[in-house]
Amino acid sequence: MDVKKIVSAYAGKNDKGQNEIDLKGLASDKAFREQAIKAVIKEVQEKDDVCVLIPAFRRDNTHLSKLINELALTLQVKTLVTGDVTNLKRVKSHPKNIMLIKQSFRTGKELQAQIDEIKAMGCTVSVFCLLAHSSAKLQSFGYQNEVKIKALVAVDEIPYI
Repeated sequence: MDVKKIVSAYAGKNDKGQNEIDLKGLASDKAFREQAIKAVIKEVQEKDDVCVLIPAFRRDNTHLSKLINELALTLQVKTLVTGDVTNLKRVKSHPKNIMLIKQSFRTGKELQAQIDEIKAMGCTVSVFCLLAHSSAKLQSFGYQNEVKIKALVAVDEIPYI
């Protein structure tokens, strides 16, 4: 099943008329988790010698944590770092290419700080988000921060909501 159709089943409008995703419901959807894992694995395989970084979740937003845990167990990469970005400093052979895997992208405030910290370590960064609330904001963010960034699903591009 198409991943956009899966996400659209959990999409709606909030009181302000903005697109909103039921992340808790989406996280329990086995088909979505399988599609997301396949997409991330494909992205990782297209990169040469990449370190995958899965940042820590905020305590108030852990809906897709089950998916991220499944993903971490599935990935076959030389280096996988989870938690805080500073954990990269503990890696013995300092990686040059970092792929950040993010749960979702709305404004990028937290992501910008993570990217800045990684770049300060002398690494190049790319970002793969499972969900982006606005494809235009996502692309603008990538341009402004000089990083390659893409999303599995951009909510504003789903014609079903």
